[in-house]
Amino acid sequence: MKTITYYPTMFHTNPFAHKWTDIYNLSENNAKDVELQNDMVGEKGISEMIVNITAFAAIDENGKEHRIKDFPQGNLVNIKGTHSGLFIKTNSAPELNPGTYTTFRFYLGGSANTFILKDRSEMEVSGLEYIDFEIRNGLKIDGEDKKPVIMRFDFEPFTLSSFFNPIRNLFKRQKPANRNLTECLSS
Repeated sequence: MKTITYYPTMFHTNPFAHKWTDIYNLSENNAKDVELQNDMVGEKGISEMIVNITAFAAIDENGKEHRIKDFPQGNLVNIKGTHSGLFIKTNSAPELNPGTYTTFRFYLGGSANTFILKDRSEMEVSGLEYIDFEIRNGLKIDGEDKKPVIMRFDFEPFTLSSFFNPIRNLFKRQKPANRNLTECLSS
């Protein structure tokens, strides 16, 4: 006779959220939703970024920068576009003065920054101090209603042919080496 494993707790709801206020605080409804865009991202056809963030700041409509968070050791973050359905949500409301903010600035570390293009090729980036993302329609912060922020990035979606690149690479012919065996042994 065959034994069947049954896990009844698999079908239960979250046991730690006993109050509706806890569920509401964890949901997307309790956050300000912003869409971020960058001209360089559109020009280069970037679909995903893996960046080493050292600081995070917001720039208001007057051009003044307000630091939100510093990461002294750096923080490796995988940023995906809205086409993937993924986003970044802050844990709490950012400590910002009331006003309208037009740009989020991500300060980058010197290494471990990679841009993944829409054809799934990777581009290592170094020497870039920061990346500015414009907030579409701005972000209005008032003093009373402080909410976390959901950041959705407007990146290029992957092309359809990029999904077939691994299969295509299997069938590519390898170019024969032009060097003789004696040349390899003598060097």
